[in-house]
Amino acid sequence: MRAYRGATSPQHSAKNSASERSVSERSFRSSGSVVEAFPEPTTVAIVIVNYFKADRLLECVRSLARQSGAHKTTLAVVENSADADEHRRLATAAAEHDFVLVNPGANLGYTKGCNLGVQSLTHTDFVVLCNPDIIWDEPDTIDRLIDIAASDPSIGVLAPVQVSDDGALVETARKFPTLLHQIKRRLWPQHGSEIHLIDPLAEGRTDLIDVDWLQSSCALIRRSLWDQLGGLDQRYFLFMSDVELGRATWNAGLRVCLTSSVRVRADGKRASAGGFRALLTSRTQRSHLLDAIRYYLANGFRSGRRAELPGSSS
Repeated sequence: MRAYRGATSPQHSAKNSASERSVSERSFRSSGSVVEAFPEPTTVAIVIVNYFKADRLLECVRSLARQSGAHKTTLAVVENSADADEHRRLATAAAEHDFVLVNPGANLGYTKGCNLGVQSLTHTDFVVLCNPDIIWDEPDTIDRLIDIAASDPSIGVLAPVQVSDDGALVETARKFPTLLHQIKRRLWPQHGSEIHLIDPLAEGRTDLIDVDWLQSSCALIRRSLWDQLGGLDQRYFLFMSDVELGRATWNAGLRVCLTSSVRVRADGKRASAGGFRALLTSRTQRSHLLDAIRYYLANGFRSGRRAELPGSSS
């Protein structure tokens, strides 16, 4: 594995990413609450794992470059495609936008890619995992996300609401899965949807909710928690490590939260989408199946309950 900063990048490539699919046409209304900023500038490591997503990823990088920057951010892009053209384009962008390009020379999978990216950016207060399709449209998005987490030490993982390119809300908050529910999602995707979990945010009743787990497509994590857990669980190749992150965060006495005070835009595609027939044609779907088997062998087939913390919402 090699890591390059800015213009000093050689050749090779990247391959991975899990995006989100929009599942509802509901409108979004924020309650407009103001969160007091953390008094000292904090540092955040932003990590993007690429798998043949250079076009959208470069749009993401340009949107990050437009962030206001009250807090110090550093960016690492892990090139999982193992493709010369993807690497060439990202190396050129690294020179222009001054980010760390990590080139493992093979597709390590999403989980190991995230861990490798975070390892390349040391001594930060927070970690942000960001999929290549995420666009940070509002220039103070990262600052506000950091301020919310920094002002409440009970928050371990925090994510902004996501909307797809067509404006629909994206299903990113979930309950801990059961085998039966995952089968239901495969057979009847709309009936298995959990978009209702964000109703309190979508309807403006509150601007922060507790959830079992969040998709890691765009999530801020305390670095102390990340280091305590040793990063994402590397038993998993592409899926389920964010479910384990949710379980581990609650078990560590910290909360997993979704906020409507901040939002980002996604491309509306979900890597795990598809019925049982997709298992025959899609390598991604087969990876999802294998990761799910690993998860249920480790945690049992029932969902379990998250730890109840003082002041947390159910």
